[in-house]
Amino acid sequence: MENSREVILEIRGLRKWFPVSGSRGKKFVKAVNDVDLTLRRGETLGIVGESGCGKSTLARLTLRLLDATGGAVLYRGKNLMELSREELRETRRHLQMIFQDPYASLNPRQTIGSILCEPFLIHKICGAKEAAERAKGLLRMVELPEESMKKFPHEFSGGQRQRICIARAMAVMPEIIICDECVSALDVSIQAQIINMLRRLQREYGLTLIFISHDLRVVRHISDRVAVMYLGEVVECAEKETLYKSPAHPYSRALLSAVPVADPTLPPQRIRLNGEIPSPIDRPSGCAFRTRCAAADGRCAAEAPAAALVGENHVCRCFHAGKTPPGTGGNQEN
Repeated sequence: MENSREVILEIRGLRKWFPVSGSRGKKFVKAVNDVDLTLRRGETLGIVGESGCGKSTLARLTLRLLDATGGAVLYRGKNLMELSREELRETRRHLQMIFQDPYASLNPRQTIGSILCEPFLIHKICGAKEAAERAKGLLRMVELPEESMKKFPHEFSGGQRQRICIARAMAVMPEIIICDECVSALDVSIQAQIINMLRRLQREYGLTLIFISHDLRVVRHISDRVAVMYLGEVVECAEKETLYKSPAHPYSRALLSAVPVADPTLPPQRIRLNGEIPSPIDRPSGCAFRTRCAAADGRCAAEAPAAALVGENHVCRCFHAGKTPPGTGGNQEN
């Protein structure tokens, strides 16, 4: 990945706090808390983390499908959080999303032709007749027959429905596509087909991708850079090979140790973290990870670590980043 590539999307101090019912505004679920990320033109940024860490909320905030509690999302210098409804609709032509469940994200009462024609008509790109021809071209793009136009979503398999969702996202020729767990509900062989298709489309149309997944092997295969989320925060972000070979944050090391190793002759090096993930309502003081970290000290309890460079294009939120040897993130199993 060339570091000189243009930055087209910036996320600055993004927060989403959901008020807790009955707390009279005194307590909040801090689903996304002070996230900073950048996205370069033509790259794939992977986002990983445990279930409930805020990955999907971050994706929806990025497209302003949710209103943020604070922070900014800048697309080519324009803050999406400040745009009017009409300005936001125009900007969304350049930012699209593929959701996790391909069946739930397709209207079961519409034919595939109607679903694929809709983006052209909403954005007033062309008339109905031309939209139908363009929809057929989209089906060819995702390797589905034109006869699919007359069918309904329930007549397709999960993999085929996800292809339709990709076609719909590509209808307005966006610059950025956010893939939110878009292969997690599919069989392994179908996952490979969808990922290869995304990479092909990225090459052919110059797409920039944000790829959210809990499958670390898939993320390594498709991503250029990877951001690790924990309890609503990005605790580490680095180039793919740097993160997978030399993770600096104890949580990243523990997370990567859970990836199965194909070689049966190698002993497992699983790091098991102590305790459970803290509540996003009553977060620990200081570092959010300190209650599960064997390297935590008094400073970790008193002060929240800021994101800091620990290497070239390698950012980490940890006072002990790069100082603690692998295996100190919890209890190691040999």
